[in-house]
Amino acid sequence: MIDLGSLFLAVKQFIINSLINAIEYFLGPYSLRSLALDNHLNESERLERVEWALRRNSSARLRNYDWESGNETEEAEGLLEDEVSDNEYRNHLAKKLSNPLRILKGYKKLCQEVEERRSELYDSENEKHEKKLFKLWKLLKPEEELEARKTKKWQDIGFQGDDPATDFRGMGVLGLDQLIFFAQFDVEKCQKVLEISKDPILGFPFAIAGITFTALCRQFLKDELLKNHFVNSCHRPPTIDNFHQVYCRLFSLFGDYWIYKHPESVMQFNQVKEQFILLLTQYLRSSESNLMEVHQVEGIIA
Repeated sequence: MIDLGSLFLAVKQFIINSLINAIEYFLGPYSLRSLALDNHLNESERLERVEWALRRNSSARLRNYDWESGNETEEAEGLLEDEVSDNEYRNHLAKKLSNPLRILKGYKKLCQEVEERRSELYDSENEKHEKKLFKLWKLLKPEEELEARKTKKWQDIGFQGDDPATDFRGMGVLGLDQLIFFAQFDVEKCQKVLEISKDPILGFPFAIAGITFTALCRQFLKDELLKNHFVNSCHRPPTIDNFHQVYCRLFSLFGDYWIYKHPESVMQFNQVKEQFILLLTQYLRSSESNLMEVHQVEGIIA
């Protein structure tokens, strides 16, 4: 099956390289100095163009963002050395370029952290993992005690059988961490989605859907579709909590979209989800995308 995300990135990079080659042919090499001075660029546009410049740099270290975190101003000064001779002015411009460099470095580190958490498999013999699982139950069903570790009661919050451990195989502990984050830090919206999931007609398995959205968030991150959002919402290198906040917003918006589409049964879950993903993808490609400003699903449908 064709990986549409990877195909999109390859086509995008081909177009970018072709445009840059054409610009450089007629106007000369693209200038980092001009990037620092161009006040018509928004933060996302500046980030993207700095990224283009780094990808075409002769240094593999710079292409791979392999500098020490915190050294971005010094790295920017080095990049500007051939363009700007005055030390004070070069330092001034370097400070303007340092934030895009910090965000690019932070995005790469976030991708690595997400992969590390996803690759940590849920282990029912691991006390920390088990405590997290029971914490999820307590957050979602505070008035009800579990009578046993393995019980059909887990299905009440959307797991498939009597042992949730088997449902985390694809996303590992990351899937559990994100369900807990949603239940703990976005209580009202989480409970709203949980109630939708229990509807006799519109219901769907809450926890399984949540793990599916962990997979979606991870794919968006890998496909670099969250860069514009992070630039516009964080203005600094994104953290794992920022990533979890994206998850909360996507899961919450999907609950609204599910009601909006009003499917005949849960059998249409994948169809509705794919439509939702297309809308999200289109929204996230905008240089002005900011999921933290989208409080209702109409914000991505428009």
